[in-house]
Amino acid sequence: MIRVGVVGATGYTALELFRLLMRHPQVQVTQATSRSDAGARLDSIHPILRGWSSLTLTEFVIDDFSATVDCAFCCLPHAAASPVVKQLVDRGIRTIDFSADYRLDTVADFETIYQSEHADPHRVGQVPYGLPELFRDRIQSAALVANPGCFPTSMILPLAPLLQSRAIEPSDIIVDSKTGVSGGGRTPKLAFHFPECNESVAAYGVGTHRHRPEMEQILPK
Repeated sequence: MIRVGVVGATGYTALELFRLLMRHPQVQVTQATSRSDAGARLDSIHPILRGWSSLTLTEFVIDDFSATVDCAFCCLPHAAASPVVKQLVDRGIRTIDFSADYRLDTVADFETIYQSEHADPHRVGQVPYGLPELFRDRIQSAALVANPGCFPTSMILPLAPLLQSRAIEPSDIIVDSKTGVSGGGRTPKLAFHFPECNESVAAYGVGTHRHRPEMEQILPK
C-alpha cells in the first residue's frame, strides 16, 4: 500500500485528485494539508467525499508530513509550490507537482512568465514532464514529476504524433481551446460569476497565453 499525502487539499484540482486516489486499490491517503482550513474535516470542504475519508486537514509541517507519506501530490499555485516541493524531494518523498514551477526548462522563462522568483532553481530543467505517452521511461524512476497543464495536455497529445511523423508543418498551427470557469479555481472572481459568464465565451491570452512556452517546449520541432 502506497501512503499518499496531498499538499493544498482544498482546491478543485485536489478534489479531482482525491476522487481518483480514494478509488485506487493500492493507495491510502494519509495526509491532507491546508493553510487556511487546518482543523476542518476534508469532507466538510469537499462534501462529495463523505463516506470516503475521515481525514482532518492539517498545516504543512515537513517533519509531521514525511512521517506517514511515501508519495506526495502538491496542489499549490505556481511560486507557492516550489518551496514545499523542495522540502519534500529533499526528504526522499516522491512528488508530483501540479503547479507550473517545474514545467519549463529555464528559470528565466519561469520568472518572466510568472513574475515570481523560483525557490528551487537547481532542479528546473531536470524534471520530467508528466505525459507518460511521451516520457514514460523518465517518469517511472523520477523523484519529482511536473504534471502538465490542462491546455498543454489538450493540444500536445494530438499534435505530437502528427509532428513526429511530419504529417503537418509546425510553422502555422492555431490552437483554439476552451475551459470552464472551474479552471479559475475556488477563489471568487467577478469574471466567473454566473451572470457574467452564463451562455457566453470570452477570449483571453490570445497569442500570449502563459502556457504557450510549455507547449512549444514539449512538442517535437
